[in-house]
Amino acid sequence: MANFSNVKLFGMYPMLENPPVVVALAQVKFNLKDFKVKSILEYDTSLKHKLPIRKGNIQVGLNLENKTIPLGESKVSGISNAEIGSYIYLSTNQKAKLEISEDTLTYIDENPYAGWDAFISTAISLFSILSPILENAEIQRTSIRFVNRFIFNEFDDPKSYFNALITSADGNSSYPLRQYGFRMLMDIPDTDIYSIVNHNVENVQDKFFYTFDIDVLDRQTLVFDIDTIRNSFEHLRSIKNTIFFDTLTEKTLQLCNSHK
Repeated sequence: MANFSNVKLFGMYPMLENPPVVVALAQVKFNLKDFKVKSILEYDTSLKHKLPIRKGNIQVGLNLENKTIPLGESKVSGISNAEIGSYIYLSTNQKAKLEISEDTLTYIDENPYAGWDAFISTAISLFSILSPILENAEIQRTSIRFVNRFIFNEFDDPKSYFNALITSADGNSSYPLRQYGFRMLMDIPDTDIYSIVNHNVENVQDKFFYTFDIDVLDRQTLVFDIDTIRNSFEHLRSIKNTIFFDTLTEKTLQLCNSHK
């Protein structure tokens, strides 16, 4: 694990002056019999108070009445059934959004990261608006995902930046590195939680763009309750933090605290 001797701590982890988060996501997957996504329009005004732009994604079904489609150009007839499959509410700059489908709530924020408390409070406040129609829903999965982006001027020695590596990225190649990536799947012992972690680095115009993507998912079945959901997110965050800080070296942490 990284040595935190030279960084400011917040709880058991460092408080970074320049967090590398470029996308933060919180999601609840649920099951509610006879739930129709259009029913959320009852809360349209409240949702638009926080995210003023609403868009609908159209879902189309097409029945060709058992007709075969010949090769080449031809006219066919059938019966279509178009409906709204999901709604997306967006901020005015379109960098924050809430997507609502018939089995999933997803809050995504691509604004400069303002910290966990601000992020999760916004997500919970949006989910809370829909509590009256989801109170009988069964939660099948909660998850958070944080995409981190680092920019390095050189990347000759990956070990100096990260503790999780693949052997082909140890700097001993006969040719310059242009791009590499790898994926890790982690099970959290004695829980229904697992994590999908992706690493990817790309050399663009003499700089190295390193993406460190952490997705933490809990398959535990829960009842839709805002306090329960928030507690689940807090637990997932602690796992995400452990993975994040176990992976970064102190040199990378110092870069996250450098003045821009």
